[in-house]
Parts: sequence; C-alpha cells; structure tokens
Amino acid sequence: MAFLKAFGGALSGSFANQWLEYMAPPSTMTDHTLIARAVAVKSNGSENNDGEENAGIISNGSKFMVPEGTCLITVENGAIVSVIAEPGGYTYTTENIPEARSMFAGDGFFASTFGSSFKQFKFGGQPGNQQQAFYVNLKDIMGLPYGTQNPIRYADGKFGGAMLAVTSNGTYTIKVVDPVLMFKNLIPVDIASGQGRGQFDLGEGDGGVEESLFSGFVGSLATALSAYTKGGKSIDDIQGGTVEFAKSVNEAVEANYQWGTKYGLAVVNVQPRGLDWDETSAAIVQKYTTGMMMQGTVGAAYAQTQIAEGFNAAGQNGAGVNGMAMGVGMMGGMQGMVGNTGTNPIAGQPQQPAAPEAPNTPATPAE
Repeated sequence: MAFLKAFGGALSGSFANQWLEYMAPPSTMTDHTLIARAVAVKSNGSENNDGEENAGIISNGSKFMVPEGTCLITVENGAIVSVIAEPGGYTYTTENIPEARSMFAGDGFFASTFGSSFKQFKFGGQPGNQQQAFYVNLKDIMGLPYGTQNPIRYADGKFGGAMLAVTSNGTYTIKVVDPVLMFKNLIPVDIASGQGRGQFDLGEGDGGVEESLFSGFVGSLATALSAYTKGGKSIDDIQGGTVEFAKSVNEAVEANYQWGTKYGLAVVNVQPRGLDWDETSAAIVQKYTTGMMMQGTVGAAYAQTQIAEGFNAAGQNGAGVNGMAMGVGMMGGMQGMVGNTGTNPIAGQPQQPAAPEAPNTPATPAE
C-alpha cells in the first residue's frame, strides 16, 4: 500500500471534474498552524463535515491534494506510514503496485533532509488497517512573541568580553525542516493519535510544546549574543541584521536543546523590538568607551579637558591659589609629556622646534 502520483502542481482541468471529493488541508489551517488533520473536500471547494469522528481517515482509492508549503503524513496505529512533500495530486492504494511509493520529496530541500528520518521511523502496516492523514505546515511560522522577564548576562565581544546584562522583547520565526521528527517527537499525543483536537496552532498559549519552545529560545539568547558580538559587532547592529543574528540563535538552540536533530525545527528570523542594557552594563560600556578615547592624541586632548574641568571646580570650591597652582603645574606637565610626541594635542599639528640660541662669542679686546 502506498501512493500513486496523479499529477503535479495545482488541482485543475480534467482532474477537477473527475475528483468529486478529495482530501486536503482544512480551511482552519493558518500561518501559525503546525499540523492539522486532513478533511474531505468536494469539487466545489466545500468541506464534507459528515461524520466528524471519521475525519482524516483514508481508505483504498482516497485522493489527496498536497498544496505548496505543506507536507502530507499518513499514520497507522500512531506510526508513520507515508510522507509526501512534493506538491500535486495523489491516489492512495492498498494494492501492491510496483510504481506506488511511500515517500515523495521531489528534488528540493526536503529530499535530503528527512529521507533518513523517514527510513528510520516508517512503519510497514498491513492493508485494511485504519490510517489517518495529517498536513504539516512547511512555511515560515512568523510572529511568535518572546520577552526576557529578567536581564540576561552575556560576554560582549564589542567591549572586550565584558559581562553585560540586557533585556529584550520581540518576535521570532521558526520553520519545520524535518516533518517526520516534528511529528514523532513534538506533536501532542491526542493530536498524533487522531483522537483529540483536529490541529495544533502555535501562539495560542498552549502549555507543554509552546512553553518548551519559548524556554529554549530565551534560554539560548545569552549564547547567541556572545557569539554575535564576538567579531566586534554591537547589539545595535542586530536591528539591521536579524537574519544573521537568527543564525546565531539557531546554532545556540541546536547546541542547547537540539531543535533540529530532535524536533526538526529551525529559527530563521528574529525581530527584536527592544534590546537594552541595564544601568550597570550601560556604565561599563561608557567607561570602556572612555578608556578607548584615552589613547593617542584624542586621549591626550580628553585628559587635558578633564584636568581643566577639575581646575575650574577647584577654583569654584575655594581651593585658592594653591589649588590653582597645582592645576597649572599638572597642565604644564601634561603639555610637556604630549610635547615629547611632537604633536599639538589640541590642534593635532606638529610642534615647531624652538630656534637655537646664538653661540656665545668672546668680546673683541679694545685697542
């Protein structure tokens, strides 16, 4: 038992007239739907809701439409039997036909992605056993919200590896890259068995799966921020480089929670709406920036400005002549040190060497 491919692409032409009824994704399947049970659709596009208890159950001769961006999975007694990720029309048969196949992945991305998973988990059922059909959403699932309740600490490579704390909120996008692993290890039992809800949507506040994904994403942000800033990029750059940052997050969730190898999921985009240091971290960044300024000519000019400000403050606070003299002495010493570099610390121009003194010549004796 397996599937025969009737045609590729959209359901149209003579097949639309011949197929009085076929299986397809339900009208309730949205961009946030992870998986949904197949429903019978009539040729006029209306869903056949007769016998809800038999929804998704297929038999010999059942016809299927697999739209772009979806994957069809059939299960028997809770085990995977067939997988189709190649758009087109198909007919299910229980007969032993040589050209009948259990997996259609086409020549695209999924051909090499979940072929090994299917071979590992497929079940060789017997004709006549009850099978159910499900559609998996292969499109980007966007707009999943996240937020850090408490600041997260990470090592910022932009500021010399300093440990900083940041709060963040926004949305992220995930994608199913292996529907077999996703169905096997992530989908709730009541849905996979066909005994409960007809579909599972992310963003509905469902416990278990959603909480696990949310915790994995937020728990990987610190690792991702450290990796992203390691090359000298600032967190300010994330606003314009969300795809690159998403790669760092995806690598982090894979390393920490095995999203790809266990659940068949990947993070493909991150859209932060807020990314802010706490007060202590902001002070560290300011000191680091100031320290970078204290190098070369710019640093010398900055130092003189700070001394001048201290000189003025000393006069205003009644430090008197002694305080003023100390300030003048420090200014002179700083200028002397900077003068040795041959550069004017304020104007940034080379110092002009002093004219040499005329040599002493003995007086001519009077005659």
